[in-house]
Amino acid sequence: MIDTGVYIGRDFEMVVTEEYIITFRRDIENDILESRLYKKRDANYHCIGICQSGPAETERHKPPKFWKTAFIYNGYPAADCMILNQDAKNSDETHEYTTVKDKDIGQQIGSIFVTTVKGGQVIVKFQDGMDYPADLDESFTDESLCPEPPEIREENIGECLKLWNMGIREEIIDINNIPTFIGITINTSRHMYIFEMTPDSIYCRAARFAATNKGVVFNQNFRQGGEAYMIEDNTEARLPLPFDESLFSNASCVWNERSVYWSVASYSDNEIMLHGCQGDIYRWKKPVHIAK
Repeated sequence: MIDTGVYIGRDFEMVVTEEYIITFRRDIENDILESRLYKKRDANYHCIGICQSGPAETERHKPPKFWKTAFIYNGYPAADCMILNQDAKNSDETHEYTTVKDKDIGQQIGSIFVTTVKGGQVIVKFQDGMDYPADLDESFTDESLCPEPPEIREENIGECLKLWNMGIREEIIDINNIPTFIGITINTSRHMYIFEMTPDSIYCRAARFAATNKGVVFNQNFRQGGEAYMIEDNTEARLPLPFDESLFSNASCVWNERSVYWSVASYSDNEIMLHGCQGDIYRWKKPVHIAK
């Protein structure tokens, strides 16, 4: 079985934990972007969520012409295709889609994750015949993703921002007053991943980040949610994220191309508050680890 860690290729990225896998890929042949969420059962990882969007854009701010999604909510599968209404008065921020059922995307739920190793690279194989080579970029174990959280001081805010936020978190919200699993968040020492899907929203992304005593710089190389894109050469995600520390603001988040700067607003022994987007305040809490 594949080792846990982060794997990156030109048109592909993947994060593997002991229980979950998220894959992100560009299908050039079919002109789509795709995210998948797998959950381990018995000896295999099985697909429990999928999101496809087309066309396969490399630029931001372009709404997909279609979304195809499938997910299992409390044991009940839902599979839909949303098609952009070209005649609607779409704006930069709102886009009107027509939703229809899609059996084809639904049939991919339950498919098994398949991989081989060739020439030192991992090759991930999909049911549509596409293969994706990827190199190991970051090694970890589930346990190492939960380091002992340091006590915060003025001189180690950056270390706390990185280590307090690491880990694997199942996302559960109430849908129709029922606690419902909607996806997974996985944060490593260099990358942030999420696959999250509700009946009304999509948020799947892969990103690099850097933490400093002034705040966090966050750069998405793959995104599905409102817009959809993957950078032209995804191997860029292997590189340390460059940033300009002078761009941190005392009042708000700052965008610089695909990078967003969340600056520290304040902190306490158990919480760091950051200036988020649209005026939000993000609260990164010190994790509480229960001794085994």
